[in-house]
Amino acid sequence: MTPLPYKDFTIKARIFNGEKVEETLLSLKAEFIGTDIQTDHYFEIEKGKLKWREAVIENLITHYERLHDSGIERTIVYRYDLNPTEEQIKELSQNRKLIGVIQKQRKIYQWHNVKIHLDKLPNEEEFIEIEAIDRDDRYSVDELKNHCVEVKAMLNIQESDLMKTGYLK
Repeated sequence: MTPLPYKDFTIKARIFNGEKVEETLLSLKAEFIGTDIQTDHYFEIEKGKLKWREAVIENLITHYERLHDSGIERTIVYRYDLNPTEEQIKELSQNRKLIGVIQKQRKIYQWHNVKIHLDKLPNEEEFIEIEAIDRDDRYSVDELKNHCVEVKAMLNIQESDLMKTGYLK
């Protein structure tokens, strides 16, 4: 498997006051992209995670792996198909064993090269995901890590609330 030319560092944390986080994002002039209802279908794969995200804003099939590094995870992406065709979804479903499904409501914000997701699960638990993304090789690995940490600090995310990314256990 050859990784795609894509760099991404991610922080995920539990949050207890999503409204306050949103107020801070708006004060930073983060762009609100929208609210998405997402169903993530996870399939068995030897390495990493293989996921079909069924949604409107972020509809995709992706195969990725996350490497943990001091509260931040670096994402290595092997496949990223936006708006997959019915044939791609059918092929995935027929050739791979489904191992889990996660549903969530996701509010999506963009601040420079950082995407911020505010997720609410059906049990009402709330989480934030901060993703510093580089698709054009503009930033070094250290710069991307720093972008993640900077947004974490601006949003007052505590170390004790950090968690490994992904809701599938």
